[in-house]
Amino acid sequence: MKRLTILTILFNFFIVVGAGHGIGFVGIIEMALLNYLTSDFTLSPFADYDASLPAVGLLALIGQITLIISLATKNYRFNYWLKLLGLFLLWLSFYYLTHTLFTSGLARISFAFGLPFLLCSILLFIKIIRERQLKEKELNQT
Repeated sequence: MKRLTILTILFNFFIVVGAGHGIGFVGIIEMALLNYLTSDFTLSPFADYDASLPAVGLLALIGQITLIISLATKNYRFNYWLKLLGLFLLWLSFYYLTHTLFTSGLARISFAFGLPFLLCSILLFIKIIRERQLKEKELNQT
């Protein structure tokens, strides 16, 4: 599951984003987050594509950090909730990035390049839930 978690983080980091007159990655937005936070930052889910980019960067950064922390924790229950929280934040950032899918060509590009992340994260979610079920069954038998 460690490998799948790392792949999910990497696929999220490298989602292509159209910004200005070029393209970049979600990871670049995360690095430029301080600049965005001092300007027109909004968490509105109804904002246009460009206005949503700071929220995308913030949510993706927090989600990626949460998943990285989950790789280092040994407590099973805490690890379970950290992974779910990290996935939820990454999915929320992906929603913010692609919520204008039907009206923006940039959102369509981001959606297409985000499909590997989406598939990998769904596989990770299924694996987390299955592992939890097996662990609960194991605890109930003892």
